[in-house]
Amino acid sequence: MAEVIDLKRRKSKDRRIAEGRARRRAQAVASSLSCGMCPRRCAHCGLAVEYTAPPPVDAPYPFCEVCQEEYEAFRRWEKGEEPEAFWHTDEWGEAWRAWLAHMRAGEAFRSSPAFLRLMEEHLE
Repeated sequence: MAEVIDLKRRKSKDRRIAEGRARRRAQAVASSLSCGMCPRRCAHCGLAVEYTAPPPVDAPYPFCEVCQEEYEAFRRWEKGEEPEAFWHTDEWGEAWRAWLAHMRAGEAFRSSPAFLRLMEEHLE
């Protein structure tokens, strides 16, 4: 006698697997976008930030002291000032531009309706 396949049960199992996968993907998206947003961590290198003075007003993200100096050097370099270190090359400038664009893109996505819906539907 042939085995009877319970299609309703199988469909329910497939749905639970798909929901678990969607939840894990949503958590991965949320985790990747939360990186760099902690006010106690340097947004650039991830080290803990200890402010002895208020962070500079023109800093777009929380930086540790070293990354703040590099960011300010990048800003001066962008305005045409001489490089302050041998590594202040075109590639270094492009790395800063790309990182800043990445951070801005993450901010735009975090404030989009699609991201809010993603958080509401898949995270508890």
